[in-house]
Amino acid sequence: MTPQSPRYKHYDLGLQPAGTVVEIALSSINNVRLLDERNYRLYAASQPYKFLGGLTVKTPSKLTVPTAGQWHLVVDREGLPKLANSNVRTIQPGHKRFRVQEADAVDPQKTEAEAGETTQEAESAVAITGQDSPAVMGEILKELHQYKRIANTDALTGLANRRAFDEKLASVFAPGYPHPAALVISDVDHFKKFNDTYGHLVGDKVLVIVAGLLRDHASDSLFVARAGGEEFAMIIEGQHVADVLRIADSVRAALEQTPFKDEAAGIDYGRITISMGICMKSDAADPKDIYAKADSALYASKKGGRNRCTLFTANLQAAS
Repeated sequence: MTPQSPRYKHYDLGLQPAGTVVEIALSSINNVRLLDERNYRLYAASQPYKFLGGLTVKTPSKLTVPTAGQWHLVVDREGLPKLANSNVRTIQPGHKRFRVQEADAVDPQKTEAEAGETTQEAESAVAITGQDSPAVMGEILKELHQYKRIANTDALTGLANRRAFDEKLASVFAPGYPHPAALVISDVDHFKKFNDTYGHLVGDKVLVIVAGLLRDHASDSLFVARAGGEEFAMIIEGQHVADVLRIADSVRAALEQTPFKDEAAGIDYGRITISMGICMKSDAADPKDIYAKADSALYASKKGGRNRCTLFTANLQAAS
């Protein structure tokens, strides 16, 4: 295999006929280039090359081999200390044979994909490959699960990301949904101060601590996501307003009591607190409405002094 340059991750796709589909799943958004042999050599030598592939802004992504020959895929590492797990497979035209590609070097953060997908997905995958042996089906199911997990996971915190959150919130408003539900939006108080005072690495540690505490409080009735930046969201199902308020405030209080220190360096970064806005599904018309109302309640918590929970009510709407 070709030695790996520190600035990219290389997949040698081997000889491929025209029309081969290259599927890529990444745990982070980054440039992906599909290159023939000549252009890959130029790229590897940092010389001008012809960009034959595509720029991924969302994964999984698919690229198509334009002509027969030796092909390579490279994933940029620029701006990333470590590129988290990525997965590449080729599906050739005609007999639809696929081959999972291994990178030239195994990334330290690569984790084993978990098995277990629905029968419908398995049948769809078998239809793609034209094979139905247990070994092939098992491999396909693992890949499907890995694609979903990567696409729906926030790389920093390990929580569900905004895409997964939007899907979950939409399901709560699906016709026939039978349970009470609530949306809780939380925002880390004075997060900019952590970044400005101690740097972004400390800011990232703050987010990881908050995510870990939210994950510890998660249960079958509680879905937790990083909605963006320093904002986190909880969707609480099957609970009425009193229980929702109790759950939210227990998370808030637990975080307030969690020390944030670097014992080795002797640095006490101070308290981490969050402000929360809560809206019950019964007070909203749709996902967009409940998010807007929970956000209004969050703003009221911020305005009221932070480190508190505010429930959306008609009075709050009238005052805004």
